[in-house]
Amino acid sequence: MLRLTATLPLGVLFLLPFAGALLFILPDLAHGQGYRDLLEHPQAWGALRLTLFTGVSATLLSLLFALLIIAGSRGNLAVAAGAFLAVPHLALAIGLAFLIMPSGLLARLVAVAAGWTTPPQWVTTQDPWGLALIAALVLKETPFLVWVFAGLLNRDDLQRQFAGHTSVARSLGHGPASTFLRVLLPQLLPRTIVPLIAVFTYGMTVVDMALVIGPGQPPTLAQLAWTDLNDADPATSARGAAGVLTLSVLILILLVVVGLLRRLARSWAGGFYSSYPRPGKPGLAVSGQIWGLWQAFYTLIGILLLIQSLSGFWPFPDLMPQHLSVKAWSQLLANGSAFSASLFLALATASVALVSVVAWLETQAPSRDRFIIITAILGLCLPVLLVALGQYRMFLWLGITGTPAALFLAHVLPVMAYVVVMLSGPYRAFDPRWQATASGLRSPRLLFLARVKWPMLKAPLLAAFAVGFAVSIMQFVPAQLAAAGRYSTLPMEAVTLSAGGNRALIAASGLSLVALPLVVFLLAGWFGRPRWRAS
Repeated sequence: MLRLTATLPLGVLFLLPFAGALLFILPDLAHGQGYRDLLEHPQAWGALRLTLFTGVSATLLSLLFALLIIAGSRGNLAVAAGAFLAVPHLALAIGLAFLIMPSGLLARLVAVAAGWTTPPQWVTTQDPWGLALIAALVLKETPFLVWVFAGLLNRDDLQRQFAGHTSVARSLGHGPASTFLRVLLPQLLPRTIVPLIAVFTYGMTVVDMALVIGPGQPPTLAQLAWTDLNDADPATSARGAAGVLTLSVLILILLVVVGLLRRLARSWAGGFYSSYPRPGKPGLAVSGQIWGLWQAFYTLIGILLLIQSLSGFWPFPDLMPQHLSVKAWSQLLANGSAFSASLFLALATASVALVSVVAWLETQAPSRDRFIIITAILGLCLPVLLVALGQYRMFLWLGITGTPAALFLAHVLPVMAYVVVMLSGPYRAFDPRWQATASGLRSPRLLFLARVKWPMLKAPLLAAFAVGFAVSIMQFVPAQLAAAGRYSTLPMEAVTLSAGGNRALIAASGLSLVALPLVVFLLAGWFGRPRWRAS
């Protein structure tokens, strides 16, 4: 009975809503008129080409930069890269827009040297090629992949294995670059397939970043589908659903093609990996500096958002505003419903997800984890638009659209998926001898959990909570559909404000998106530190 009760939260709040969302998508598959309307849309083919270009380019560039950073690193990058995960995609897009727009900071720096008095006629944000969107995605996804690679390199079992293989390669005459390419990379890439699929899927289906900094004429296919889904006309909404399903099928086809190409390239890869030793170390000296550029960029974005949020009158080409003002923050806090809604939802969903996953891991056998983990990974790899559309259809059927319950369920689903993936490994790796010792001393189970196990696992527990909190804060697409215009969260406010001209208010909303997850990450790092350190 206890086991059944402990599994109910995970089943009711994660498994059933996820399965229901996928089931409610099925009727849209047979809506032929929606597909015909999509094919006849004047921007459909341009949007499709743009989506392929931005999604594929962003994924490949993110992977390339992440590998260069890891290859040239001399220390543990997991902590530094994890800190970047606290910055939501939308906040980074807003900061990048302030940096590269025709009247942004970069143009002002050039204007001081060139003597310009008016902003240049550059198309830097919302450019027709999607270059700004690609840059934003690369800047955000590269730290995530660095964090994934660093986590693999720091695993105790793999660390010993990699160290042995590296020593053998060096003794055979391979230099650092050759060792990384021919020894470490073939072992790292197969272990990062799921994160790479998640990065690719997000790049192909991103909506909030594209609305702020992406192209508009034509937009990406995700933007096109999102606009149609928000239309009150049933035919237009059906065309949007067709766009979401078309985009999902396109992603699946591309992943299958990549898998086939990977199989076909095995013979060539085998020849490359077994080629003669290369003692040189080309590029590693430069690649070691790339991570510093990423750190400098994120620092610059944070400072720029802060100054912009406090700016009063700031004419071009002045490098600093003529006076500072807290008017934007006063306006943002005066309408505090979005802030309080996001904060409450993040705290509630992260807490519920953490308790639900811990209850599952404490009461179920490890052999049953496979189904939950696969479902969570599937939830992370499927397009957000697809799952959100299924959720929206399900909420309409249940009659809860535009209610706090729908908003909570829309947030808790992705949070649950992340917490499951993050916590299952460290929790199951806990040494069972501690529990055997406590049982031998006749210690009650709850006392053992509260005094021994959970304090020893506080770092992964708090890290999972912090990631869940950040994931909840950045939800835009599912929250917008579930809220149905009756509630507002910080991402909704930021996207709405980005269409206006009040830059100080836009910057304040972007900075508030960063502040909440960053504070939680810092607190998790502080309280998750070990109480005792080896002398």
